Amino acid sequence: MIQIDIDADLNWVDDDDRNIAKLPAGESGLYVGSVAVAGRPGLWSWVFIDEIDTAGGWIYFRQIDSREAAQTGELAVAARR
Repeated sequence: MIQIDIDADLNWVDDDDRNIAKLPAGESGLYVGSVAVAGRPGLWSWVFIDEIDTAGGWIYFRQIDSREAAQTGELAVAARR
């Protein structure tokens, strides 16, 4: 099963055609320039984080393909126990 980092409706975009979602609660480890998985089980995408608005609680990102995601580093995470 895929681990979703950002719960998001991937059809929701801002005026700059970037996806937008509420910033996950708590310490997420997400930062500008990082790659994450956004969406919901059954419909998700690799994404590149463009901006994090901590005051407003929003995160802005663009969808990328697996090749671009792989260029940033490790795409797998250890299973939770």
